[in-house]
Amino acid sequence: MTKSIEDNLISQLGLDDLPQEKKIELIMKWGNLVQKDIIMRILRELPEKDKKELDELLAEKGENMEDIYKFLENKMPNLDDLVREEIEKFREEIKADAKQLGII
Repeated sequence: MTKSIEDNLISQLGLDDLPQEKKIELIMKWGNLVQKDIIMRILRELPEKDKKELDELLAEKGENMEDIYKFLENKMPNLDDLVREEIEKFREEIKADAKQLGII
């Protein structure tokens, strides 16, 4: 998630008064959850043959995220939209949970 999205979500949830270390902890957890959601959606939408190619790329390149992103961007022209949609979906889920719990 980007800094402005993170700050905005913290403000919307009324968590501005949390200590900075707690905010960072929340943001890290949220980021990990969003990342998992994005990965799951990519895997659902990526054709089987491209999944095999991605597996090979991961085995060959390992941690080189730039090459992996280029591959995904090439195979999924809507990748940036997909990422934005998953971030927004997560943000709305967090807000709904907070409302249900009476936090906001």
